[in-house]
Amino acid sequence: MSNKKLIIGIAAGVAALAVVGIILKRKGHLDGIIGKAEELGSDLADKYQTVKESARKKFDEVVHKGGEIADKVTGHSSETAATNTAAGKSNPATA
Repeated sequence: MSNKKLIIGIAAGVAALAVVGIILKRKGHLDGIIGKAEELGSDLADKYQTVKESARKKFDEVVHKGGEIADKVTGHSSETAATNTAAGKSNPATA
């Protein structure tokens, strides 16, 4: 396809959209469509905010639980090391 045909095709598409826009505007349909699009945009923004807040809460919960697990593992390994040292055994993690 040559560049000339491509340019003509794009121009024809733009002209067709302009004609459809003018017809819709004169009949008053365009106002209804714009109102619905704005409502849809508002709804999507609200849903995005809700999902964002939910994800943030879940992330904070997971981080908190991960910290608790890390504390338990650290405490358990410290107790095991202290027990092994008291019994005269070497720490298997460092051996």
